[in-house]
Amino acid sequence: MITWEHRESVGWQTSLKSIGIALALTLLLTFAALWLTTGMPLEAFWQMLTYPWQAERALTQWGKALNPAFYLSLIALGLSISYRANVWNIGAEGQFAIGSVFAFGAWLLLGMPNGLWAIPIILLSGAVGGMVWAAIPAALRTLANTNELLVSLMLVYIGAQFLFYLSNGPWEMSAAMKPVPTRTESIPDSLLFTSVFSQGPKLHWGLVWGWQVYLVVTALLAFTLLGYRLSVANQSKRAERFAGFSPVGTIWIAFLFSGGLAGLAGGIFLIGDTGYLVDQSNFLQNYGFTAIIVAFLGRLNPLGILVAGLALGYLEGGAGWLQASGLGDDSISGIIQVIALFCTLGTATLVTHRISWRGNP
Repeated sequence: MITWEHRESVGWQTSLKSIGIALALTLLLTFAALWLTTGMPLEAFWQMLTYPWQAERALTQWGKALNPAFYLSLIALGLSISYRANVWNIGAEGQFAIGSVFAFGAWLLLGMPNGLWAIPIILLSGAVGGMVWAAIPAALRTLANTNELLVSLMLVYIGAQFLFYLSNGPWEMSAAMKPVPTRTESIPDSLLFTSVFSQGPKLHWGLVWGWQVYLVVTALLAFTLLGYRLSVANQSKRAERFAGFSPVGTIWIAFLFSGGLAGLAGGIFLIGDTGYLVDQSNFLQNYGFTAIIVAFLGRLNPLGILVAGLALGYLEGGAGWLQASGLGDDSISGIIQVIALFCTLGTATLVTHRISWRGNP
């Protein structure tokens, strides 16, 4: 007889086993997806796993993998703070967009400077923009008891339309020969983050500085009262009040932290990858939505999120390589993300429960 038993204690070995099972299932189902969507599944699978070494310039390919990995990890780290506190912010995509808008707006308000002194102000403005946009569902949740999941999701589309309005309206490029699609003026090259390596244009210094922010927030979660507060909030509101913490304050902390990191990522993306604002279909890269998957793949743990972000970033590069080589299209990336999420969530139950085999009584 098969029984489903609760584990009395959970060690790191158990968690490692569940992750290993999830990885094996993900690879197996990924191969099945490639078999169904391409004519050469073995070739496509091998190319996707080894694409940096298939290209002539491996450093460039690694840059393309590490670039999205940074944005996914930084945004997912902020979202993990919300989810630890049972606050469901799924509007990071909109907070990323508004962070970019605030960053570009700060550059305009400063008089369109070209000095390096403006970079910290631009990035800080991006973080503030994300916090402002995240404050809306926080206020509605605490004052009107609305569902923050729905409100934060709806604000994504409002933020995207606001981005479209500004880039095609008040902030539209004033040159006689406007590019297609219409966009804003470009931030001067002196303010744009340069590449770390001459052959890796996707790996710029903004990512390097952003990783330091990631480490600082990780330290705050591990060694300060913030991490303890979130762990208490994850239990129940009653336990939170008993520990002397305000549930309302925790909601605000969760939203402002997650929104601020998403907005900061938007500011870095603006002056590191594009240099201008354009409509949402050409500017937004779905980092905010994919970061939700990264947060859960990493089990809301900063180290796990970093590994999951690197894995999905590598996957993004692999999907692009398959498209360039004619073996598939970039839609396979979304399919594999869903496969990885379901495999991870499915095997997560093995951390707290185990299958036991017993003879008939």
